[in-house]
Amino acid sequence: MSLILDTLPTTEEFFHEFWNKKPFVVRGMIPKEIIGALIDEDHLAGLSMEEEIKSRLVRKGEKQSAWACDYGPFKEKDFAELGEEDWSLLVQNTDQYHDETAELLKYFNFTPRWLLDDIMVSFSPKGGTVGAHTDSYHVFIIQGKGERCWKVANEAIRNEDHIEDIPLKILKNAFEGESVTVTEGDVIYIPPKFAHQGISLKPSLSYSVGFLGPSLSEMLTEFGHYIEEHHPEIPRYLGQNLTESAVPFQVAPNHIDDLKSFMTDVFDQDYFTKWLTHYFSCPIQTYDDVYDNVEDIISGNIMLIKPPAVKIMFTPLKAPQRYCISAGDLTFELDFADLFLVNMMAQEAPFSADVFTNHTEILQNLLERNILKIAKI
Repeated sequence: MSLILDTLPTTEEFFHEFWNKKPFVVRGMIPKEIIGALIDEDHLAGLSMEEEIKSRLVRKGEKQSAWACDYGPFKEKDFAELGEEDWSLLVQNTDQYHDETAELLKYFNFTPRWLLDDIMVSFSPKGGTVGAHTDSYHVFIIQGKGERCWKVANEAIRNEDHIEDIPLKILKNAFEGESVTVTEGDVIYIPPKFAHQGISLKPSLSYSVGFLGPSLSEMLTEFGHYIEEHHPEIPRYLGQNLTESAVPFQVAPNHIDDLKSFMTDVFDQDYFTKWLTHYFSCPIQTYDDVYDNVEDIISGNIMLIKPPAVKIMFTPLKAPQRYCISAGDLTFELDFADLFLVNMMAQEAPFSADVFTNHTEILQNLLERNILKIAKI
């Protein structure tokens, strides 16, 4: 069965047939004018020299044991020593630093943006690869300039065996799958745990849009911190439903159920809903500007826009017609009648600031956190 589809699946088809189930390739899914505006290898190398940027250089050796992986920030001399084949530069979170690359996200609105991890960009000369591996996340790989040959497994791998004593998790053994060569604008979808390997046939840029779910332990830990900080009034477990069978050492099944109820009742409260939206939308933010003239921005009908890299979520609260909204690291509430503000931001297209006439404080916070920006018209 071929990986290649004639057209992009509908949202319903995607979740029913492909999400977590099987990979696919769509030819020419991203228009050439969008590809042409994405970050190039020179700008990518410049980013990898910055202290706060997560970057890696992966080099393939002649033997299985000869793989190497170095972490940035890098210097110009590091690139001068690489040679013309068999290496890859990978830079994480490029959507946070290059607006044109973040525009790619608009082409994946059939996916849950709130699960977005980042856009990782890689550049490889001929022969460049990071080896055969699996990921724990969903990934769409957009081919920029150049050509790459991908091999993708037919099904998820349950038991992975990695090459020992190297700094990368590369599969030791070959896997069964299909090979396909991709060129500019082609997109591959690879579900979690499906083995894959890409090798550049000529100098290539790849843009990986990754969707990563959190671990249960991470969520419970973060929610626990949130409760401790914001809701210290929540009482301790008081053993209200204990009986004489709990004396002195036995924990009976009904006591365990009592403890489970104590732990899980919080999930039915609005503060869990508010934390959840904030948790999924909140990235690391940098605040550049202070806006003292929000009223002038509103009265002047200044055009605003939400950058695609900024996550936004909304969900209903228990109060009728009341919603919790999280955008970036800001969480606020709106009535149903004001949800059009969220819809305007979610379009990721310019809109007039006058829609915030009755919500100047919210607009102030959105602007100061770079969640909304003045649109360049």
